[in-house]
Amino acid sequence: MIKKVIAYFFVFSIFLLNTNKVSAEPNILSDTAILIDAKTGTLLAEKNADQKMYPASLTKIMTAILAIEMGNLSDVLTVDEDTPYEIEGSHIALEPGEILTLKDLLYALMLPSANDAASAIAKHYGGSTEKFVNLMNEKAKELGAYNTHFANPHGLHDENHYTTAADLALITKYAMTNETFKKIVSTVKYEIQTTNKKSEVRYFTTLNKLLYNTSSNQIYVNGVYISPFYEYATGAKTGYTPEAGNCLVATATKDGTDLIAVTMHGVSLEMYQDAHNLFNYGFNEYKSTTLISKNTYIKNIEIKNGDSREISVITESDLTTLMKKGSDNNIESNVVINDITLPLEKNQVIGKIEYTLDGEIIGSVNLITPIKVKSTLTEEDGGSFIMGIFKFLGTLVIFSVIALFLLKIYNDIRIKINRRKRRKKYNS
Repeated sequence: MIKKVIAYFFVFSIFLLNTNKVSAEPNILSDTAILIDAKTGTLLAEKNADQKMYPASLTKIMTAILAIEMGNLSDVLTVDEDTPYEIEGSHIALEPGEILTLKDLLYALMLPSANDAASAIAKHYGGSTEKFVNLMNEKAKELGAYNTHFANPHGLHDENHYTTAADLALITKYAMTNETFKKIVSTVKYEIQTTNKKSEVRYFTTLNKLLYNTSSNQIYVNGVYISPFYEYATGAKTGYTPEAGNCLVATATKDGTDLIAVTMHGVSLEMYQDAHNLFNYGFNEYKSTTLISKNTYIKNIEIKNGDSREISVITESDLTTLMKKGSDNNIESNVVINDITLPLEKNQVIGKIEYTLDGEIIGSVNLITPIKVKSTLTEEDGGSFIMGIFKFLGTLVIFSVIALFLLKIYNDIRIKINRRKRRKKYNS
């Protein structure tokens, strides 16, 4: 009996040990994937995130943000003679000479993933497709997406058209700071009114099943089959070509935490299953933490400039970062002060406060002066007041001396006049 109890206890102990060792890392089916914090870019999970892949229509994220920055939604574009006949794949049946606004073309680009809309946008704002693609590549390098090279604005297959999950996350992080882009990629339905070439209204919905799903297709998440729809999803873009497989860039927000997930070269609905697993991992394992708030007093700094003084420093802004839950107690801070030369302007940056976790910097915020600091004590507000008193007293003394001098002259004149009067009276 005792041996059986010991055996059961041993087995149960092994079970507990194995349970504790179960990794919370998300299960990823696609060939490459990444999950980042949309605010700071902090890497939360990845799988072959730096491997070069074909992006298919995820390309249109760059096309859209460039067009938004270069134009206005009310801009009027005329479709050229070639675009309707040179584009394959998804489209909205643009016609030569058709006139539409940039707004209409952007929604066509991002919701039904229209390749003809991508071409029309590129030719209008780049002058040609090639020139617009050059702008796309320049922007990618500017954002730090160094493993990316675009060959077209739509994502149809080209051997020289590639990127990585990490680079796409970086590009999307930038794009999501633009309110127009955010609104477009979060939209479920849109319609283009009649144009000079179309007498009927064109209706379309997003292809992103995280935002909108009317099919009976299901994915397997946490041991159950569920709809691809994700209640916290906010965007962004799907993609597919035979060479690229099924690809997805997805964004989601929950309790103040914004996440970006990218999955590439998946099969069928695997990209949605991966997105669910990535987002669930991010929201369950991490939390948005405010390390310090704006205008928080940090310390007094001694300044030696012929006189010994101290000035207070405060934080320039809030500092919020995404952190693993339960790691708050391991955070350390360090104040770094620059070489200070007086005078200092109000809100002038004089250093920073850094926060580290396990020896790695997780964020920093500038330290500034809350008031103007002049070069000497006499120039300070208090010194100026004292100097003002001295100046006032000096002025008062000067006026007093002048007044006494004038009074003396006046009295001398009166005395002379009185003497003359007495002489005349005496002589008469």
